[in-house]
Amino acid sequence: METPAEQPTKKIAFFATMAPGDTPRLETMLGYALVAAAMKYEMKIFFALDSALVTKSQIFEKLEAKVRDRIRECVKEGVQVEVCSASAKTFNIRPEDLIDGATIKGIASFYDYAENADITLSWS
Repeated sequence: METPAEQPTKKIAFFATMAPGDTPRLETMLGYALVAAAMKYEMKIFFALDSALVTKSQIFEKLEAKVRDRIRECVKEGVQVEVCSASAKTFNIRPEDLIDGATIKGIASFYDYAENADITLSWS
């Protein structure tokens, strides 16, 4: 029988598409991610379409404080924060525009992660 330390880390993949102004959905998704982090899940949040704007520093600073705090906490807890490269191109988001801890990746990166995730959640 495996002890907790020997058990493989479980993975959760979050796929987000909601607009930056959709505070209730953002708060809920980020809250769920923080609970999973406390449970020691490995996680990736992939921001696509309008949600990519959440990671642009200029827009991030205009979000409600609770949303900003939750995103920062997710990054601090090791959640991988990725921005869809196609969305980044659409919204002219460059790597230097991103908040700390976010990276731009292609959709294949998310597919690869989600394929091996234990749980995949979509937020739109």
